[in-house]
Amino acid sequence: MLGFWRRSEAAERKERQDQLRKKLLTEFANNRQSNCAQTAIAYCEYCITEYEEWFEFNEGRWLGWQKIAIIFGVAATLVAAITVPPGLIASYPIFGYFGWLRAIPAAIATVAATFLGSFMYREDAVRHELTANALWNELVKFQVGAFPYNNKDEAADTSAFMGAICRLIEVEVNTWGASVRGQREGDVNPPPGAPNGHPHASLKPPAGSA
Repeated sequence: MLGFWRRSEAAERKERQDQLRKKLLTEFANNRQSNCAQTAIAYCEYCITEYEEWFEFNEGRWLGWQKIAIIFGVAATLVAAITVPPGLIASYPIFGYFGWLRAIPAAIATVAATFLGSFMYREDAVRHELTANALWNELVKFQVGAFPYNNKDEAADTSAFMGAICRLIEVEVNTWGASVRGQREGDVNPPPGAPNGHPHASLKPPAGSA
C-alpha cells in the first residue's frame, strides 16, 4: 500500500522495457532506413526516456512524502496518548523534556502533508507516465508499420510520426501549463507567437510535413 515493495516491480518493469527497446531497434531496424526516420525514432526515444525519468522522480517523492506523513502521523497520535507520571519526572528530571519531544512526530507529519499539498507530485507522475506510454505506442506502430504508418512512402510515414510525437508533447505541456495556472486547458491564454500555448508552436513545420 505504501509502496515498500514497489522497487522490485519497478526493476522488472524497467527490464521489460529494455527488452522491448532492444527488440524494436534490432528486429525491426531495417523497416525504417532513411535518415529522417532514424532521426525521428531517436527523438521519440529521447522523449520517452525524459518522461520516464520525470515519472520516476515525481513518483518517488510522492510515495516518499506519503509514507512520512502516514508513519509520523500515527506516531504523533500514539505519542500524544502517552503520559509521564509526575513521580517519574521528580525522580528523573530528564523526562520533563518529553513534553516538547512529543511534538516532533506531529511537526514532521505536518511538513510532509504540506509538501504533498503544495506540489503536484502525483498529478505530474501520472501525466508523465501517460505521455511516455502514448509515445511508446506511436513508436511501436511506426517501427512495425502499423496503421497509420503503413504507407508505401516512408517520408509520409515519418512526417505523420513526427506530427504525432509533437502533438503528444504539446498536449502534455499545455496540460501542465493549465494546472500551474489553475485554469482549464481550454482557458489557457498562450503567449504571443505561440497559438497553442507551446513555446515552439509558432515554428512552421517543414514543407510536406503533417
